[in-house]
Amino acid sequence: MRKISIAVLSFLFVAGSFTLSSAQTVDEIIDTYLETIGGADAWKKVNSMEFAGKSSMQGMDFPVTVTSARPNLQKVEINVQGKQIVEAYDGENAWAINPFMGSMEPQAKTEEESKEAATNMFEDDLIDYKEKGHTLTLEGKEEIEGTECFKIKMVKADGEEMYHFFDTELYIPVMTRTFAKMGPMKGQAIETYVSDYDEVDGLIVPFSIEQKLGGQTFMQMTAESVKFNIEVADEFFAMPAGN
Repeated sequence: MRKISIAVLSFLFVAGSFTLSSAQTVDEIIDTYLETIGGADAWKKVNSMEFAGKSSMQGMDFPVTVTSARPNLQKVEINVQGKQIVEAYDGENAWAINPFMGSMEPQAKTEEESKEAATNMFEDDLIDYKEKGHTLTLEGKEEIEGTECFKIKMVKADGEEMYHFFDTELYIPVMTRTFAKMGPMKGQAIETYVSDYDEVDGLIVPFSIEQKLGGQTFMQMTAESVKFNIEVADEFFAMPAGN
């Protein structure tokens, strides 16, 4: 694993042997992006992933581990003041443990929350996006925190809309814009910024993730390690029995 500098990313882009016109098409941008981060075929061979590091909220840092696996299994574990918060989806149901909400016992989430969790697929939506039923439209360029980006609108097969912003020089993601689906913030834009790209086993991944709502940061995660194809059973994601 090593830090990927601007020069290295530029080399990776050139090494991809893409001849791109001044008027980029959506498919040219996506193909270049996928080649730059290691290639779609290599990413298809990744079946699980562990992101371990720290999460920053309200000026405090907490250890965090995010474990995910195909097709949409995920478990987030955060240690806060010696107590563990868990958010998970086992492929059918979402559940959580939050001792700061008055209980140490795992609690099933609502049907609506489970449906939302089910949409968070392990594989990048941009890999074979047409086969997945998604559509992409290039809506020009937009500056994101000083970086000129291609602005691509995605309409997923289920009708969900989101935006991807790619650096126009390096063809790597800078930010995605989604929209809250439920709760008091429903409809508001959630912006997820990714940066500090590193190489892990030949694949390029962001080690820094920041989410903003209404322009205000509400979550930051910084990885200390990222591992691919870890051994993890489906039972790891399941809510403990007897609850």
